[in-house]
Amino acid sequence: MHLIALFCSLLVSLPFTVAAKQIIVAGDNWCPINCGANETKQGYMIEVARQALAREGYELVYQEMPWARAVALARRGDIDAVVGAFKGDAPDFHFPKQAILSISPNHLFSLKDKPWRYHGVQSLDTVRLGTIVGYDYGELLNAYIAAADEPRVVKQLSGDDAVPRNIAFLLRGRTDVLVEAAPVLWYHAKKMGVAAQLMQVGMISPAEPCFVAFAPGKASSKQLANALDRGLLHLQQHNLLAAIASRYGLDAEQYHINTVPQLQRSEDGIEQH
Repeated sequence: MHLIALFCSLLVSLPFTVAAKQIIVAGDNWCPINCGANETKQGYMIEVARQALAREGYELVYQEMPWARAVALARRGDIDAVVGAFKGDAPDFHFPKQAILSISPNHLFSLKDKPWRYHGVQSLDTVRLGTIVGYDYGELLNAYIAAADEPRVVKQLSGDDAVPRNIAFLLRGRTDVLVEAAPVLWYHAKKMGVAAQLMQVGMISPAEPCFVAFAPGKASSKQLANALDRGLLHLQQHNLLAAIASRYGLDAEQYHINTVPQLQRSEDGIEQH
């Protein structure tokens, strides 16, 4: 009897840990925003989201895949979220109140020895434009791409390696201009050793909030978005973002997002006050 009592007292005194619930977040290789799933450095947004969600009891599992496939799988409910999303990418998704990053999706780049410069959307009629299938480039450029019915005018690539392939197309003369977020373009160009051959020749619209966006049909999505908001707020308030950003060469203006009105815990998740 004493042995049973001793065993029970030991059992009660043992520390119990609740396993973190896994959530699957996917995207294409858009480094330094989100990088390769098998790399040590998986990208700024992945690291921030992983730390933020860990505080709320979730384990982020990152999967690398083509962007259009990631969005489709999230819509089917096979994964929980996509990373590197602008609101125009997937307007039906659940977006947190707080963005992780602010960047323009539509900087324009060309070879240094080319004279072309951007002077309004009509100036794109004189060049072959390199883009990626399913990307949100802002209202103006999205409309231009949708209206372009000739493949020679707009080249749309897909696949997880679409960014370096777009750069290769530009270098080989298969396109004249490519559109990309500046941090992403320069990261891949430097990795390929071709940054000195490229230059920025325009920007169509200013920086926009960039998010981890949660699947539209999953009951847990609103709760996950709220959890990410709370965790991100903690990282902001404790000045933990700069150290992560420095590993990816991001500027303060890109990760210093204006915080939404103070968030606090409530029975429903997050409320503003």
